[in-house]
Amino acid sequence: MGVLRWILTAIVALIVVVLLLDTLGGYLFDGPLGPIPGGKMSGPLAAEPQPNLIDLEKVIELEIRPQKPWSLSVWNVVIDGQLFVPSARGASRRWTAVAVKEPLVRLRSHGKIYELRIERVTDAALQERLAKALAQRYGHEPPDPAQDTTWFFRLSPRT
Repeated sequence: MGVLRWILTAIVALIVVVLLLDTLGGYLFDGPLGPIPGGKMSGPLAAEPQPNLIDLEKVIELEIRPQKPWSLSVWNVVIDGQLFVPSARGASRRWTAVAVKEPLVRLRSHGKIYELRIERVTDAALQERLAKALAQRYGHEPPDPAQDTTWFFRLSPRT
């Protein structure tokens, strides 16, 4: 009985730690810590308007909501010389609603920060192309377009 109580206590403690990190990570970390959201990203601001799309890391860091920065790790895909990021189950994610309302974002890749704009992709044909390209880049099967709930966002230089 003592072992079971110890295991349950450890599980509850782990859940509490994860919830606290998810809630307070924005105040504790310079950017995200893997899947745990973070706060304002620090580092040099890039002189170029956007990162080198050929040499982009598979997981980049995206900071949204400039007045109260919140950052997260996201996948990405490049099509036709444009950078896109996905959000699985986009309608139910917190960050996607914020990004739609506040389109000024910052991206960090290879230690450099780029100031960009984010815009939701609504064109169904482009969404399907993006889903296929994303599946190929990350080595999984493309979803059925009729059931795919992924939202895609275009990242472009601020003008």
